[in-house]
Formats: sequence, C-alpha cells, structure tokens
Amino acid sequence: MTSQTTAFIAIGSNIEPEHHIEQSLARLNALPGTQIQRCSSWYRTKAWGIEEQPDFVNLVVELSTPLSPSALLNETQGIESDLGRVRHLKNGPRTIDLDILIFGDRVIEEADLRIPHPGLAQRDFMLIPLIEIAPDTLHPVQGCRMSALTDEIIYRQILESIRPGDRAPEAAPHPLHP
Repeated sequence: MTSQTTAFIAIGSNIEPEHHIEQSLARLNALPGTQIQRCSSWYRTKAWGIEEQPDFVNLVVELSTPLSPSALLNETQGIESDLGRVRHLKNGPRTIDLDILIFGDRVIEEADLRIPHPGLAQRDFMLIPLIEIAPDTLHPVQGCRMSALTDEIIYRQILESIRPGDRAPEAAPHPLHP
C-alpha cells in the first residue's frame, strides 16, 4: 500500500471565484488516492501585486495524498489549465491558482517547485487559512509551529472571511459545502 503524505494547497481565484474554487476542490478530491481532509474558511482578499483587478477569494485545504511532490504539481497545473488559467501576466487576474504550501516535512528547491512555498510566512492569505486548519503544523525550514509565524506577515491582504471552513471533515460528508 502506498503511504500517504499530508499536503497543504493554497487556492485563489478572482474570476468567477465560487465556480472555479468549487471545481478545483472537486478535482483535487478526485486525484488518485487523494482526499481533502480539511478546508479553511474562504477569505475575500485585496489583489496582490497588480491592484487594479477584482478582489480574490482565497482558502487553504489539507490533502492526504500518495502522489509525489512533482506529481502533485503536475496535477495542480493540469487543473489550473483545464479551468482556463492563462499565465500571461504575473500577479494578474486568474480563474484559479493552486500553490503547494507544505508537503509533509519536505524541503524542495527546484526550478519549478519550491516547498515550503517561499511566500507562505509573508502572505496572510496563505498563512492565516493554514493556521485556521493546522495551527500546530511545523514549518519544515524554520522548525516552529505555523501559528508562531504571524509576526512575519508583510502582505496583509485579507478583507474578510466570507464562508466558514470545514475543520471537522467527519461532520460534513462533502468537503465542498461546509
């Protein structure tokens, strides 16, 4: 039997966000051997980088997966592509953005994959949803609990929580609808 790894994925969208986020959640949950364990609240956030665009909706999910980090990256990029993601403008509007934040206790420095995500501790729209569902998870490089990193946040983009999360998966049979 293949061993499972816990991974955390940041999800963001500012083009038809509810539709694209729900589609990406369903697609993540359908990956081979993969299951969403927990889903944070959904947060409305100011656009980061290019401010003249619609607000984003951001959240973080915890996955249990047998996939390798590179296989998970390939799958998330495939989901982005299938949902119409076009990478023509850095930090521009997007149908969906799926970023691997943490993959077990792995530290990966490759050209196309950096784990933990380099912006995790500085961006509230990544860190706060992660802390909501897994405050005691250790940062693989810094060695401290995620909840201890809030003083490092530089980019404060969260405007409000707009949809409660599903922190107890056994209480809700479907991870898409808390």
